[in-house]
Amino acid sequence: MIELPALLWGRKDLSERFLKWAVKRYYKSLGYEVRIGRVRLGNTEIDGEAVGSHGVRIAIEVKTPSDDLARGLGQLSEALASGYDQAVLVTTLRRAKRIGSPIFSIPGFTLLAVDSKGKVHAMAKARDAQPYLPGLPEDWLTKPSVDEMKITAAIEKLRKQAESRKATAILSETASARDERLIKPEK
Repeated sequence: MIELPALLWGRKDLSERFLKWAVKRYYKSLGYEVRIGRVRLGNTEIDGEAVGSHGVRIAIEVKTPSDDLARGLGQLSEALASGYDQAVLVTTLRRAKRIGSPIFSIPGFTLLAVDSKGKVHAMAKARDAQPYLPGLPEDWLTKPSVDEMKITAAIEKLRKQAESRKATAILSETASARDERLIKPEK
């Protein structure tokens, strides 16, 4: 018996819709704002994008088992060149297991696979997503920044001013008490 949706849309369309639904649900669960639909980038289009609250932009390209994988990788390369921080290729789990492309070892590329239950698996995560920072000293992570040092200096200055005012107030109280004793005759 043939399912009605498969008959109406065809097997390819059903598979693509399922993959898009699964990846959208996956990125929404991670807190991203997801837009699935054609996004135009120069001479190419991607299937969607996910934008994080911290400003990270992820290009999403969905490929069914019958789609051209090389074309999808080209579209993702164009997306990275257009300013996206991450490029994600989404396909079925069966197809993802057969992909042996070294491109997923390049920073910025990720391969996600969707199983028959709609669960998303990271097959090849982006490596070295953090940029290399050449010429930094060993203590760059623990050493306070210039702004932190300025704030610390300002707090210390305020502390000294407060101590100085307090000392001045104590001295003036002591002096006024001494003056009172001098002015008042003793009985």
